[in-house]
Amino acid sequence: MNQRFSLRRRAFIKTFTFATAYSTLLRTVRTDIVAAEIIPLATSSTGTLRLKLSNFPALANEFGSVRLIINPLIGGPPNGPRPDGQFYPVIINRAANNTFYALNSRCTHQNCVVDPLDPSINQMICPCHGSVFAIDGRRVSGQATSALTRYMVRFDGTNTLEVQIPSLGYTVVGSLIQGAGNARGRVRLEFRALRKIEYEVHFRDSLDKEAAPVPFSSTPDGPLEQTVFSVNTNTNASLYVERNAAAGFYTIAVRIVEA
Repeated sequence: MNQRFSLRRRAFIKTFTFATAYSTLLRTVRTDIVAAEIIPLATSSTGTLRLKLSNFPALANEFGSVRLIINPLIGGPPNGPRPDGQFYPVIINRAANNTFYALNSRCTHQNCVVDPLDPSINQMICPCHGSVFAIDGRRVSGQATSALTRYMVRFDGTNTLEVQIPSLGYTVVGSLIQGAGNARGRVRLEFRALRKIEYEVHFRDSLDKEAAPVPFSSTPDGPLEQTVFSVNTNTNASLYVERNAAAGFYTIAVRIVEA
């Protein structure tokens, strides 16, 4: 009989990858903050993006800025770039006195993606029509009709920044399939895959070790030859990995880039 375990959303960033961890031994989610993680709120699909500032050198100084891209960007001025998918990049800016702002990069004029903060002028500019925004997302000038959408943030005063971002929560269900592939069986990881996002499967046998990509199959008994999974429409997906160890932690990682 398959054993099924509902997992809370987790996301880790290392060279910027979101991930959900599944323990084959303890049947619980374990956390390991490499650079950032996403934790969902219990009552909604909102996720809390937790960043370790030490992993983002640009945020070490005042007026530093990073832009994290989830869906690939397509097009260019005068009508782009725009995300090829539902998620606009997230811009995180550091102001004076340990003040941080996290912003949706969607311009309020014609929905182009706004550039990260230019520290030489302490402003963000939309490349399409030149609308200008302040470090906190307020509209300064141009055809934009209002400020950029701001996400709630919390800084611990040392190294951890938390950002609440809508629609980044999801559920993963893990199943142990006995006798599939080898004597230990296989692990099935079920999740909601979103369009135009690239997924990998990572594994570590203990939390003090580095996670590494592992090959997987999209069928229960198919060859373990895939390394990247993506879909053109949102769908419920299942990925299968070999259970080569008695215990360990699998993650479904979403590739994220900083640009």
